[in-house]
Amino acid sequence: MKKTLKDKQFFLAILTLVIPITLQNLISSSLNMVDNLMIGRLGENSIASVGLVNQYFFIFTLCLAGINAGAGIFMSQFWGRKDISNIRKMLRLDIILGLVASIIFFIPAALFPSSIMRIFTKDIEVVTLGIKYLRIISITFVLTGITQSYSTVLRCIGIAKPPMYGSLIGVLTNAFLNWILIFGHFGFPTMGVAGAAIATSIARVVEMIVIVIAAYKSNSIISNKDKENVEFDFNFVKMYFKTSYSVILNELVWSVGLSVYSIIYAKIGIREVASMQIANTINNMFMVLSMGLANAAAIMIGNKIGAGEEEVAIDYSTKLGILAPIVGLIMGISLWVSAPMVVGLFNINKDTLNMTITVLRIMAVAAPLKFFNVLMIVGVFRGGGDTTYSMLVQLGTVWCFAIPAGFIAAVYFKMPLEKVFFVITLEEVLRVFFEAKRLKSKKWIRNVIEDVENISLAA
Repeated sequence: MKKTLKDKQFFLAILTLVIPITLQNLISSSLNMVDNLMIGRLGENSIASVGLVNQYFFIFTLCLAGINAGAGIFMSQFWGRKDISNIRKMLRLDIILGLVASIIFFIPAALFPSSIMRIFTKDIEVVTLGIKYLRIISITFVLTGITQSYSTVLRCIGIAKPPMYGSLIGVLTNAFLNWILIFGHFGFPTMGVAGAAIATSIARVVEMIVIVIAAYKSNSIISNKDKENVEFDFNFVKMYFKTSYSVILNELVWSVGLSVYSIIYAKIGIREVASMQIANTINNMFMVLSMGLANAAAIMIGNKIGAGEEEVAIDYSTKLGILAPIVGLIMGISLWVSAPMVVGLFNINKDTLNMTITVLRIMAVAAPLKFFNVLMIVGVFRGGGDTTYSMLVQLGTVWCFAIPAGFIAAVYFKMPLEKVFFVITLEEVLRVFFEAKRLKSKKWIRNVIEDVENISLAA
């Protein structure tokens, strides 16, 4: 432990990436927080409708995260060897795949919003409000695909500030337009949920423009001023999917699983859906540091493996494995203490308020485990090129334990939300054992860019 704390080079490397990535995640989470606080004034049905729409958007964003994470594995290792040409190739492939995924999710959202809402709930008022919101924000799927591709490559080459600035400007835009459109200021009509959707859509346009412009102005790696050929062939695409398919599948498995959780909560009641929406929004504000650590870890470890410094990568993984749960404990304590004050900002009745506080405190207790698991799955193992193992762990803990146990607790034993959520949260305990064992084995180290070199030699 003392050795970890004294390693100044390690901390400098981690802080250089963690601070801007975490701030960007915090800013993005703030966008949802702003939405929920303002929509919360409209009542619990409005909160529930937007929350359920966000479950669909959440599945999309995690599918996109899988595509970007797969590309990020390669780009981080390419950057370790300063292989600029292949970074550009991977960026182009990342953008194309992101746009394909965006269109796949956009079409149902734009044309069949009612069918999507009825998957989550049968409540007529919640469905009606959700249709309005989903139909408007459907265009943002394409915008998000472009934004995330450029954010990924910037982070992988160590330029993490432009995505942070883009998200900050987006959040400020969203908050201002929410105030105008939801409540009808400056001569605009009072638009409620529809106003929130319009505000979010405009904010994501602004965010995309800022990040893309920054990406092309900040360096010559992305801009490709020399106009060299960055075409990729079938073997390059095949190489990408050989490593990345399990990352994409992992994100889909997890995101669909979390959406099934929402269906389980809806079987208890709409009040419980609203409670979980508020709790998740608040918890995400406290969990952004876990994703910041994990994303930074993936980049650092990928860089070191790409540079042939595997022992340094192992050393980093050990130190991060110690650091993550300590940070998680600090954030968990902060969440426990502040839960009543933060929940009090929402316009909900006393029973819903108390239920939400209890759920948040369960989240707080689980925070150290959550931080460790996120670090391993999203950070260490992905940075090391070991993507299949994490997918299998997610598949097992979510679908073979958490979902069946949560469903039985809610439907057959008629447990209240707090107890159902506690049962589902036990998956984090199971996951720790699998992740710690894999970390110790060192089997997670895999130099994925060797496949690229083999393709080049074959050509």
